[in-house]
Amino acid sequence: MKKLLCVPLFALLSSAASAATIESQDQLLGIWAMTPLNNGIANVVEFKADGKSDLHPFNCAAPSKQEVEVSDYRLSDDGQTIHITSPYQSFDLQVLEFNAKTMELSMEIEGHTLTFSYVKGNKIEPLCGLYR
Repeated sequence: MKKLLCVPLFALLSSAASAATIESQDQLLGIWAMTPLNNGIANVVEFKADGKSDLHPFNCAAPSKQEVEVSDYRLSDDGQTIHITSPYQSFDLQVLEFNAKTMELSMEIEGHTLTFSYVKGNKIEPLCGLYR
């Protein structure tokens, strides 16, 4: 009985591990809207084929017009990290989950891990309807 249980468990673990990678930069291309954080931040990012990303800052709790932040991005060879570089900062986003319609990323800030969930979209529009 133990042998029969090991195979499905191994298959489940293997599929979970493969879900945490992006196979190519082409899969990342397009517009991704972040589900709002507790403080209302609901940014939208567009990853472009030329290695540039445009971050459109939105805050559902305090709407205001903010400038687009342009950065360079690079997907790691193993597809598990997105490296972002701007004139102001550099940081890594770890890929926790990824498919054609959703992705979950995380980053470490001052000893705390922040997690961001995104939905693929076709226009620059925040998901403020999901903000509580």
